[in-house]
Amino acid sequence: MQAETEPAAAEAVAEGEPVAADDGGTGPEGAPDGEAGAPPTPGAKPLAPAVKIVEGVVISVSAEEVELTLDDGRPAVISRRNFGPDNEDPTTVLSVGDRAFGAKLTREDPKKRVVLSRAWALKLKAWDGITEAAAESRTVTAKVVSAGAKGVVVDAGGVRGFVPTSHLALEAVRDLSPFVGQSLELKVLEADPMRERLVLSRRSLLLKESRRKAQDMLTTLRPGDRATGKVTSITDYGAFVDIGGVNGLVHLSELSWQRVRRAADVVALGDEVEVVVLDVKAKKRRISLSMRQTRPDPLSELQVGEIRRGPVTRLVDFGAFVALGDVEGLVHLSELAEYRVSTPDEVVAPGDEVGVKILSVDTRRRRIELSIRQAAEFGG
Repeated sequence: MQAETEPAAAEAVAEGEPVAADDGGTGPEGAPDGEAGAPPTPGAKPLAPAVKIVEGVVISVSAEEVELTLDDGRPAVISRRNFGPDNEDPTTVLSVGDRAFGAKLTREDPKKRVVLSRAWALKLKAWDGITEAAAESRTVTAKVVSAGAKGVVVDAGGVRGFVPTSHLALEAVRDLSPFVGQSLELKVLEADPMRERLVLSRRSLLLKESRRKAQDMLTTLRPGDRATGKVTSITDYGAFVDIGGVNGLVHLSELSWQRVRRAADVVALGDEVEVVVLDVKAKKRRISLSMRQTRPDPLSELQVGEIRRGPVTRLVDFGAFVALGDVEGLVHLSELAEYRVSTPDEVVAPGDEVGVKILSVDTRRRRIELSIRQAAEFGG
């Protein structure tokens, strides 16, 4: 039906109406071939500055065209190629007696019918909604139709738009293919109907939602609460853990009941860990966390006077440290042997398995005093 869509262009332009040309999809009735978010495809026609949309009642519908009587009594036709953006079968959308609309492409075809484009009218209405949403800072919903190296192409009610990779998620995304087919809520960054250029962002909405959740988390967290989070960074003084969108610090001293010199010796980036909330400063957005307090304090298991065995972990000028499970205790020089000892290496070496008697346990200062000399008296 090429003759139906190509009457004299001069007459149509004079009336301020778009002309339907068989240009391979770059005319008013089809979306531009180039990706949105990039300069329009060379040769692609911009949206017409003034397009008349008319309505009428459907009198006949087939897989190839829709005939209707306009409200002013004139006969009109919508061919399948001008019916919808996805080449829909008109019979799946309209029935005889339904009202239909379309953008007037030319005054009439050889059968004296006004030629309309429903696809073009849908696009115009979609652009109206998009520009209005942009002006009012509202979001638009669009479906991802394809993915490329630089981002994804979306369909926003018949208008093609582009979401750059950097605006798709909060974190870097390497594989964009899982997004194809998804419907996304997006913010309009740039909308230019005349150039058919639409650039959208999802990241700004995700960031806003993340901040809202973080604030909710800060106001609801209480000392003593338990949570599970992911290690997001490791520093010289501890590790940061994300719990519900808020980063909290687990200080070196709270990573383990054992002595910790480097956080990397206990956790790695991406680890899922359980933590206990120690303190929350909502205004400063600071949270102090503890990993060690998710487990029983090993000091509570020690009894003064008890004889235990453990390895010597290190030597110092004033004695030797012995490991008792997850904690260390000090054997002072005076408690290493029955005789006078000048240096601890006269009696023990790191790695030696020794028996010790527990002399005292200071849970506040986290100190344990041990004796090898007194344990020997009991055969330890």
